[in-house]
Amino acid sequence: MGAGHDGAARELCRRVEARGDEARMVDFMTMAPLKIGAFVRWGYEAQLKVAPWAYEATYRLWYLLPFLLRPVVGFVTCLTRRRLLHEATEWGADVVVTTYPLGSLTLGRARQKKMLTVPAVTFVTDFAVHPLWVHKGVDANICVHESSAVVAHRRTGRSSTAPGPLVPERFHVGLPDRARTRAALGVNGRQKLVLVVAGSWGVGEVEKTFDALLASGRYTPVAVCGRNEKLRRHLEARGAGIVIGWTDEMPQLMAAADVLVQNAGGLTCMEAFAAGLPVVSYNPIPGHGRENAIDMDREGVAIYATSADELAPALDAATGLTGRRSVAAARTMFRADPADEILALADAHAQVDEMARRRARRSVGSVGGRIASRAAVAVMSTAIAWTAVTAGVGTATAHGIGVAHSPRHANAIYLGVRLSPTLLADPRVAAALASTHATAVIPAVDAARYPAAVQRLIAAGVDVANGGWGRDDMRGWTRARADVVRAGRALRAATGVPVRDFVPDRRVDGFDLASARFAHVHVVVTRHRLDVAAFPPTLVAGRIYVFDAEENSPDAVILLLSRMQTEADVARVTATSLAALR
Repeated sequence: MGAGHDGAARELCRRVEARGDEARMVDFMTMAPLKIGAFVRWGYEAQLKVAPWAYEATYRLWYLLPFLLRPVVGFVTCLTRRRLLHEATEWGADVVVTTYPLGSLTLGRARQKKMLTVPAVTFVTDFAVHPLWVHKGVDANICVHESSAVVAHRRTGRSSTAPGPLVPERFHVGLPDRARTRAALGVNGRQKLVLVVAGSWGVGEVEKTFDALLASGRYTPVAVCGRNEKLRRHLEARGAGIVIGWTDEMPQLMAAADVLVQNAGGLTCMEAFAAGLPVVSYNPIPGHGRENAIDMDREGVAIYATSADELAPALDAATGLTGRRSVAAARTMFRADPADEILALADAHAQVDEMARRRARRSVGSVGGRIASRAAVAVMSTAIAWTAVTAGVGTATAHGIGVAHSPRHANAIYLGVRLSPTLLADPRVAAALASTHATAVIPAVDAARYPAAVQRLIAAGVDVANGGWGRDDMRGWTRARADVVRAGRALRAATGVPVRDFVPDRRVDGFDLASARFAHVHVVVTRHRLDVAAFPPTLVAGRIYVFDAEENSPDAVILLLSRMQTEADVARVTATSLAALR
C-alpha cells in the first residue's frame, strides 16, 4: 500500500538473490478475498486526499484505545491467513518477511497459534513505530533507526535491531554528475534547487509547498508529482519552477538538488539519506507523516519546519552547517545489510528443519534400541547446539554477523584503545584519547578500582566502552553474564552513564550476543585488533581498529594516537570513536 513498502520489499529480494538464494515477493493486499485489499487501498488513498483529518483520527485511535488491537488482529488474520500461509508453505519458505503493518499482524498471530512454522520478520519502513506495525508473535523486528528499534522492542519484547534502510545502491554508489544533471534540467550553477516529493500518489499540501518556495525568491522547486496527473497540471500552470510526473530518475534529481522537502518520511526520504541530500519535513501528511517528521527531527537526521515562517530558515539551515550534520547523522543509519539478519534466521531454520527430518527418518527395531538412539541423538543435538553458540557464532561474528558494523561507504575509521590501570592514571593519555576521538576500552575490574580515573576520562570527553569483567576463568553463560551484564553495571557505577558498547578481547559466542541483546548493548569486534607496535602503514576507511595497549607505557600510547591522527589526515579519513558505530 504505497510504493515505499513495495520498494523496500523489492530491494530485499534483490539482495537475497544477489547472494545466490531465492526470494519471492507477494502483495499482502491480494491475500484477502473479494478484492477487499483493493477497496482498502482505495479508501486509504481517498482519506489522504479528501479527508486527511479522518486518517489522523484513525491513526491516533490505536494509541488511545489499544484494547481494540486484538479484534483488529483477529479480523485481519481471518481474512488473509489462508492465502498467506498457502504462499509460504507451497513455496517452502525458510523465512517470511513483511514490509507492511497489517502483514506483521497476520504473521505474528499465525506464529503465536503455530500455524506458521518458519520464522517471521517485520521490516519497519517508517521511523515511527505505530502500534499496528509490530506484533509480539513475530520473531524479529528490523528497523531503519536505533530509536525505532527501541520502541519495537519495548512493544513486543522481541529482537529488534537497526541495520538501516533498504535502499538500492544507485543512491549511494556512483551518483550521477551534479553539473551534468543540473544542466539537463536547465539550471545554472547559482540556483538552489529544492526537490519536493509527496510519494507515488502525490498526496498532501504539495501546491502550498511549491508556492511557498516560489515566493521565497531564493529557492527553485523541483516537484515530483508521482502518478497524480491533476497535481502535475496544476503546478505546471504556475509557469515557474520544474514539474515532473512519475520518474525512475530519482538518483539524478537528488544529485542535482541542494535539499529535499518531503511530507511522509517514506522510501524517498531514506534514498535521500543514502544520497547525502539534506532533508526538510514540511506540511507532513497526517498520521505517520507527522510522526515520522517529529522523530526524524528529534534524532537529528532531518529538519522539521512546522510553519510557513519556518520553511525558509529551515532550508537555509539545511544548505549550511546544520544540513551537513544531519547528512552525517543520517549516513550512520546505514550500519549493515538487513538481508544478513534475515538470511541468518533462514539458515538457522533450515538447519533445524533438516535435523528434524533426519531424526524422523531414523528407525530401529527394539524399544531399547529406540531409547539408545534417542539418547545418542540428544547428546549429539546438545553437542551441535553448544558448537553452534560457541565456535559457530564466533565464526559468524568474525565475518560481521550479529555485531556492530561501520556504515556503508563511511569515510571514517573507528578507534579503540584497551587501557591498563597505568594508562588510566595518566591524564596525558586521557587528553590524547580525546584529541583523537578514540574510545577507551576498560575492563570493569579496573573501573571499579579506579573510578576517579574513569571519571577523568569522561570529563575530558572520552567515549568509554566495556572491555569485559577482566577474568579468564569463566566459560559459557557465566562468562557472558559477567563480561556483558555485570561489567556493564560496574562501569555505569564508575562513570555515572550507561556504557553502550562491549569490546571483547576474546572470541565472541552466542551467549555473548544473547546477553548483549538482553542488555541493549552493542558488541564491537574487529579483525584489526593490534598491538601498539603493530601500527598499520595504511588506514582504510570504514574499518574498526582496536589496539591492545595494556602492556605499553603512556608515552608509547600517546605516540600511537598522534601517528594515527597523522595517518588519518594523510588518508583523508576521519578518526572517530566506536560510539559512532551505533
